[in-house]
Amino acid sequence: MKKKWVAIFLAIIGGSFGMHRFYLRQTEIGILYILLLILRNIFSIFGMPISTLLSWYDAYKFMIMDPNEFDRKYNSYYFRDRYGNRREMPKVQNQRRGRYILLDENQETTKRNQSSYFDLRKQRKESQNYKNSGIRKFKDYDIKGAIQDFKRAIDLDPNDKALHFNIACAYSMNEEATNAITHLNKARLLGFNDWENVMNHEALAYIRVLPEFEAFRNNQYILTDSILERLNKRDRDLLEELQNARKVKTELLLDTKQNWKNELS
Repeated sequence: MKKKWVAIFLAIIGGSFGMHRFYLRQTEIGILYILLLILRNIFSIFGMPISTLLSWYDAYKFMIMDPNEFDRKYNSYYFRDRYGNRREMPKVQNQRRGRYILLDENQETTKRNQSSYFDLRKQRKESQNYKNSGIRKFKDYDIKGAIQDFKRAIDLDPNDKALHFNIACAYSMNEEATNAITHLNKARLLGFNDWENVMNHEALAYIRVLPEFEAFRNNQYILTDSILERLNKRDRDLLEELQNARKVKTELLLDTKQNWKNELS
């Protein structure tokens, strides 16, 4: 696992020698930096080796780069190879053999070609836009609008743990316990572990008082089938109570209307 801060540090202190490029498994580019340093009498600007300037620029790019973007580039199967080119397929695919596996490999290749790098970037950008819109609406107490935007963002980027936490808060504000706890569980599966925030966030106050949440918490925030069934039963009971309340309200209105008619007659 390559660390962003290590790449920045190496680019600053040893970037002239291409240390950060070697660290990021870009050997040929690292060697190019060394050659530029050796030939600094030719490749320099105002006495400053070009390799040094390039390394400082690399450090700046790493500093402003989103952590998710850094991981996608350098900590996944799709990181740039030693020539700086982006890999379209993980190495493990080249090692797979067998009749049925080769069929599977072709299917995966087709899917990846259809979902190109630029398509993924576009989806992430659209997801971020919906995410920001949902946060604004949430702060303006437009909870239903926030839920809709968060759902659209999750459709585009389902692996964003912060999105699942945000929509859990919105569902809790809307008193939808099942959806709230379900998305907290999804956030956990994606690596979310800020449970102190869960226990103190005002938006989650509604679900924290529920016995189902207490069971969820005691189970290390793992949603089991039994807890989910209890949540679904709670939803059914609330729906039944709501329907009964509407029925009583309708009957009262009809009785009042009938009484008025009797008084007028």
